[in-house]
Amino acid sequence: MRLATLVPSFVGLRLRQLVVTQDQLILVVSPTRRTARCPVCQRRSARIHSSYERSLVDLPIGDRPVRLHLRVRRFRCLNQECTRQIFAERFPRLAPDYGRRTHAHRLALVDFGLALGGSAGARLANRRGVLGSRATVLRCLRASPIGTVATPRVLGVDDWARTRGQIYGTILVDLEQHRPVDLLEDRTAESLAAWLQAHPGVDVITRDRSGAYAEGARHGAPHAVQVADRFHLLMNVGEALERVLGRKRTLLRDAARVVDQSVMPLRLHEEVVASSASRAASATVRPSTRHDQEQRRRRAERQEQYDAVVALHQQGFTASRIAREMGIGRKTVHRWLQTSHFTERAPAPHRPSILEPYEPYLREQWAAGCHNSLQLWREIRARGFTGAASLVRRSVARWRPEPGRSGPPARGYPPHEATPPLPTPTRVRSPRQARWLLLRPADDLRPDEQAYRQHLLEADDELRLVHDLAEAFGQVVRERQPEGLDPWLTWAHESGVPEFREFARVMRRDHAAVKAALTYEWSNGQTEGQITRLKYVKRQMYGQASFDLLRKRVLSAA
Repeated sequence: MRLATLVPSFVGLRLRQLVVTQDQLILVVSPTRRTARCPVCQRRSARIHSSYERSLVDLPIGDRPVRLHLRVRRFRCLNQECTRQIFAERFPRLAPDYGRRTHAHRLALVDFGLALGGSAGARLANRRGVLGSRATVLRCLRASPIGTVATPRVLGVDDWARTRGQIYGTILVDLEQHRPVDLLEDRTAESLAAWLQAHPGVDVITRDRSGAYAEGARHGAPHAVQVADRFHLLMNVGEALERVLGRKRTLLRDAARVVDQSVMPLRLHEEVVASSASRAASATVRPSTRHDQEQRRRRAERQEQYDAVVALHQQGFTASRIAREMGIGRKTVHRWLQTSHFTERAPAPHRPSILEPYEPYLREQWAAGCHNSLQLWREIRARGFTGAASLVRRSVARWRPEPGRSGPPARGYPPHEATPPLPTPTRVRSPRQARWLLLRPADDLRPDEQAYRQHLLEADDELRLVHDLAEAFGQVVRERQPEGLDPWLTWAHESGVPEFREFARVMRRDHAAVKAALTYEWSNGQTEGQITRLKYVKRQMYGQASFDLLRKRVLSAA
């Protein structure tokens, strides 16, 4: 039987025997040609010296693995001047020289490796009868070539984290074809410039406001138009607003108290104030608890670290070196250096509790006169509450004007006047939360959020000024108004706010790219999406694979 009619790669082979075993199919094949070509001098020879059997793994038939037993002949070279006297015949269409698997089998392993990686690809391949270990899949994948990609006209450049906070690479995306064209091992200007010089023809380069990418694009493609990313421009002005809010934590706390007073009914507020005043007049100073002492100790340690960071910065140390010397994060060092004074730690964010769905019922029963936490716990447990009684006890403790009595409640609830429960206090916003509160449309805010925002803008003239600056810049970017950029930069510089003056100075340094962002349609949003796809591939490999394997998987998947 001639196999060429079934499989084109079997041209020149003949099936001699078919062996069916429990685990696999064995095809015994032999060549049909009478001559072979010398691999050195390319002269044909018909003089057979000897033969041997070569074993090859091929694609399965159904789910049964297939192994080829190929009879290979050795020939004598008839060219007296050839350096090779004896050679073995080759089968280039079937398998590579000295290979142990056919081309079809190797390409199947490569496909599994590109889709799933080493371990997962090997597991699925073995289930489908394509035999190969994890190491074999990775070896075939690394040996496979990557198809050449045409140089893009519009190139998106951004960084991605190989090891977050430590090692970063660069992704290059063809924005017209919507596919990545290459990955670089670092994010330096030299690497980007070298790639651009090796791939001439890029006309537009979109990037974030990284100085390294700006310099690399300027040296590698000086004729190309650089376009800053509009999303990063809006993020940068928001970060400047957040740094201003970081200097006004006292104002953030005052705004929360004002909101409490505005949303709390007047009668309840007067009762709470009167009750608090009476308790303060009669009670002695509460002794310091272990928790309070621990908080004061940690604050003192943070104060010492802040003073040491400022001192090292004044001596000329970089932020990265200060972080290594002090053993703290670089982001903490940057945040401390951006503020002019030591900032207090923000209160812990509100975390939802399993008691919240039952709080309206508890307030109703409390107002009716039931102040025994154990009885309240029994009642809400009958309604489906699964928490402990101590959770209810701690929650209602802040509603008591004075310590509660122990024991079961009196019959029919006590006859004395009920104490209304204290409402949940308004959460103090962090500078980042207040930043988004100021930048969101007022119509999208709840009444308490609108009151919080209104107090912030009315209580501080500087904050009202920077809010107007941020909104005006957002309008310039969103509506693509290049003619409004220079007047805004002048306004920000003359505002006197240090954070916005610095932002305007940096924007002037990158003026051409920022103005191009307001003129051209291109932006880096698509590049961010490709980075998300890259992260999915990277997480499939659990951080174990090398950069070259990741690069092949990302580029081949595109």
